[in-house]
Amino acid sequence: MRALLRLELTTLSSELILVRQAHNAVMKSGAELLASLFAGQGKAITHMGVGTSSAPETDAYATEKLSNDATEGFTPLQGVTEAVIPPEAFLPPEVDTTRRIVRVRVRGTLPAAAAVGTVREAGLLSREGDRAILYNRVTFAPIPKGNDHELTLFWEVSFPYGDLQWF
Repeated sequence: MRALLRLELTTLSSELILVRQAHNAVMKSGAELLASLFAGQGKAITHMGVGTSSAPETDAYATEKLSNDATEGFTPLQGVTEAVIPPEAFLPPEVDTTRRIVRVRVRGTLPAAAAVGTVREAGLLSREGDRAILYNRVTFAPIPKGNDHELTLFWEVSFPYGDLQWF
């Protein structure tokens, strides 16, 4: 699996302010989520979220949630830090027979009042009530989001197929 995230910060009149692109890391909890889905017991990706931490992943990939703490001189984000991803935001899977992958794309936007402050991480989550499973996480250069900005996240997740002996 591999995912690419493109973030776009815009004004309320849709003027593009900045763009960031980064590859993500799948968390151990994300791999367990997929294994549960395979077994018919898991839940779908339902939310995207952002946070304040730029801490790199450890070899355990055990980060369980995105941070909204005062870290590295930045204050916590103001407003909600997650947005629901409705099922219709997921485009139908695309098959790339040349690269032998099936690609899923999804887009979500944090409105102006959400996540105001310095955003440094993002992830996809499966949320049910108060319980959330962090599927993936990506860190990037700080994004200063004001209450007059929207932050749109475009996720592209690729699943390989074929002979996976290289795993």
